[in-house]
Amino acid sequence: MRRAAAALLGAALALSLLAAPADASAPPVSHAVRAATPATGPFPDLTQTTIRLGGRALLVVIAQTETQREAGLRERATLGPYRGMLFVFPSDSSVGFTMSTVPVSLDIGFYGANGRSVDRLRMTPCPYPESQCPVYVASHSFRYAVETLAGGLPRGSLTG
Repeated sequence: MRRAAAALLGAALALSLLAAPADASAPPVSHAVRAATPATGPFPDLTQTTIRLGGRALLVVIAQTETQREAGLRERATLGPYRGMLFVFPSDSSVGFTMSTVPVSLDIGFYGANGRSVDRLRMTPCPYPESQCPVYVASHSFRYAVETLAGGLPRGSLTG
């Protein structure tokens, strides 16, 4: 009986940690998305905002519509003044990413709705059509993804 109670308590604690915000003192990333302003430089049709990853501030452009998410960082070797791209999904997702026509290696981090990191991957360039490129998939569903140039993705939770 004690073992069963201890196991139940342990499971409840684990579930509460997964559901808790990544950093209760920091605003959720949704605040940063709502505070977005028009982007400049190589991304005139997108918006920009500052997010925090592991406590580090990053100025990013936002891919919020399906069309923007599909275009991503294709055919871009430079990000201008930006540190990366924040992909925002309307609900939890498990969509895959490809590097078709992306000329540089990228790191991608996947984050739950609460900002907790669920996975991170290094993606390598693929000069071919999408159907001939590897698909990069997170190990768990996610609400947000952040792409940065390889080596530029801080570890930690995503907040606004």
